[in-house]
Amino acid sequence: MAASFRFSAFLASMILITAGCNYSWTGSQEASDETPESLPFVDDSTTTSTTLDGIAAPPTTDSTESNDDDSDSGSSAGDNDVDELETPDGQPLQPVTPVGPEETTPTTTGTTAPTTTAGTNNPTNPTPTTASPTTASPTTVTTAAPTTAAPTTAAPTTAAPTTATTAAPTTAAPTTTTPTTTTAAPTTTAAAGPTLVWSDEFTSFNSNRWKKEHSTYGDGNNELQCYTPEQVTVANGRLVLTAEARSETCPNGSLRTVTSGMVRSTGVTFSPGQRIVYRVKLTPNDDANQGGLWPAFWSSGWAGGGWPNGGEWDGFEVMTARSPKRTVFSLHYANSSGNHQKTSKEVFAADNFSDDWHVMSFDYGADGTMIWRMDGVVVQTVSDADTAQGWPAPFDQAMQELKINLALGGNPGPLQPEALPATYEIDYVRIYDLP
Repeated sequence: MAASFRFSAFLASMILITAGCNYSWTGSQEASDETPESLPFVDDSTTTSTTLDGIAAPPTTDSTESNDDDSDSGSSAGDNDVDELETPDGQPLQPVTPVGPEETTPTTTGTTAPTTTAGTNNPTNPTPTTASPTTASPTTVTTAAPTTAAPTTAAPTTAAPTTATTAAPTTAAPTTTTPTTTTAAPTTTAAAGPTLVWSDEFTSFNSNRWKKEHSTYGDGNNELQCYTPEQVTVANGRLVLTAEARSETCPNGSLRTVTSGMVRSTGVTFSPGQRIVYRVKLTPNDDANQGGLWPAFWSSGWAGGGWPNGGEWDGFEVMTARSPKRTVFSLHYANSSGNHQKTSKEVFAADNFSDDWHVMSFDYGADGTMIWRMDGVVVQTVSDADTAQGWPAPFDQAMQELKINLALGGNPGPLQPEALPATYEIDYVRIYDLP
């Protein structure tokens, strides 16, 4: 009987506790709608229970973490006194299965929804139950300190202020656009240089430009050669005049023992205000015994009146009988007295002229200034002379014929047999207009 009574009391207590848990669950659903910031922090401690007649109430272990902030409502049911009930004949009251409508318990994931029992005041049992004063020791069900699981207010993952490496405000150095005052640099147009107007590179012999000499031209200087066309050739892009010892009957019937080459230009003019440039090379048979060779590049008689009245220009002359190291640059003319006169410059080099190629040039100045250069160096300048016509005449007119020849012997000195054969080569002849 006692055992049966105790079991009934225990069962009644559990029903009441179950009702309290159901209320607590309902509260948690409502509280869950609140923001995490409003949830108080409750220490998650182990719950202990007071014993009832020596039988320990099982510890209430809440297996579910709750965000409920109304935890006190769950223990209110446990604070009510519970009476032991009997039937009128003194028999223990048997548990009555509730007939009233069952409440559908919402299912929370991971939590067994407690069944809400209609309680002892069931309207289907009209019999007044005079509860025996056996007050069930208040089951101080220390409802496990509401495991108000430290509001998992997920530590505001104020992710280390991703001060998004606001790359030091690229306050792009104020682009103070400096006004582009494009003061167009004064167009200092480089002075125009000489303009090429005529040239012969001697890729072949052009008979429309050059005439081969066949005569004993040079008798006035007692020269020894007979010029023949065979002694004029073009090879390797050069005009070649060859001097050699060979008996030759000239057009005037005279017999000569040496022959050489000479050409005269045709249809070519060289005028004041122009420059002429030519590259030349003398090659004797014996460099140490080359006396009697006389290469020249010149013009004469263009102004009329015979020589020297018509003028003579010697672009250069080398008379090896006098010195193989000497080069002469001259003008010949009739002076105010009607006599022959010349203005000349002799240039002596450390080496024989025949040792290398030389570039010669002459500026026929429109203002009456004449300038000779050898290998880029000014070697003679004439800007005045006592001419019969008055300077700059006759050197103020176009030269109508250019002469290139290799004379032998004569007034400059005797011809050394060892000097032959010899050649005189011209790489090119170019005429430019001066700026």
